[in-house]
Amino acid sequence: MDNDSCSTAKKGFPEGYWSKDELKDNFLDEQRKYLWNKDYWRNVLVPLLKLKQDSVILDVGCGLGFLGQNLAEFVPNGKIIGVDSDAKLIEAAKKIVNHSKFGEVFGFCVGNAYELPVDSDTIDLSICQTLLGHLEKPMKAVSEMRRVTKKGGGVVAIEQDYSGVSSFDSAFEKIGYSLEERVKLWRLDRILSIGKKKMGKGEWEIGLKVPYLFFKGGLHVADVRCMDRVHWLIPPYQGQELQLKHILLPPEFMVEIIDMHNQFLAGGGTEDEWVEYFDLMKKLHEIRQQQIKEETFVCLSSTSIMVTIAKKI
Repeated sequence: MDNDSCSTAKKGFPEGYWSKDELKDNFLDEQRKYLWNKDYWRNVLVPLLKLKQDSVILDVGCGLGFLGQNLAEFVPNGKIIGVDSDAKLIEAAKKIVNHSKFGEVFGFCVGNAYELPVDSDTIDLSICQTLLGHLEKPMKAVSEMRRVTKKGGGVVAIEQDYSGVSSFDSAFEKIGYSLEERVKLWRLDRILSIGKKKMGKGEWEIGLKVPYLFFKGGLHVADVRCMDRVHWLIPPYQGQELQLKHILLPPEFMVEIIDMHNQFLAGGGTEDEWVEYFDLMKKLHEIRQQQIKEETFVCLSSTSIMVTIAKKI
């Protein structure tokens, strides 16, 4: 491994990359940077979007603007409008795209997915990525995306279904859980998912429900696809520094950022179960750190990410 580019000792994962504020504001959005396989995006998905060079695209919940950056080259004479409720992310997105080849295509504004700051029937393509799964009222956001889209225009949602995660993790493998212990862990994961929904923070399993939401919202569902990306980390990790940065986030930060403790209790878990669950997270974190240092850590995961493509009729 190239020690200058990947060493945890020299780079100081994660402290060497983020301040605490940056961690809170940006870490979820940066994951979008390695969400897509470029050949799938260009050769499979983009042709289904039926973009024109002058298309106007609305990126709802744009975050740092990575989705728009993937679309910019296909609408060189058009416009990409990024909307996000977080003003800090909007400012960061502006700085990022200003240094890009297609910076002039972009425009950003602070706005709410439930009340988009866009006139009705003005957008050729309204698109969101991992947004609906974080909303208490996803149907309301779908209705807004439909409202701003022109008749005949497209509405697209890219959303995950975490209940369909398949993974191999050498740190987890080292623990050597029995079948019964794995079933128990699955139950604890489901408790956390239920709690998220009960607290009005969205739904981890929304990906497979989006076509139904689109149908209820008066949209014509034209196609539903499953993304092909498998996330993998295998030594020597070169070119995968961003993935390493995310996987080595201390569990204490994750608990604070997404309020995992309260979600777990809201889902019906007990304090004793939470302690057991959190202890496992800390143990896995320690093993991963050591294995990465030794260059023995291997991790592969595949999440069901559904791409639902619809048309406003």
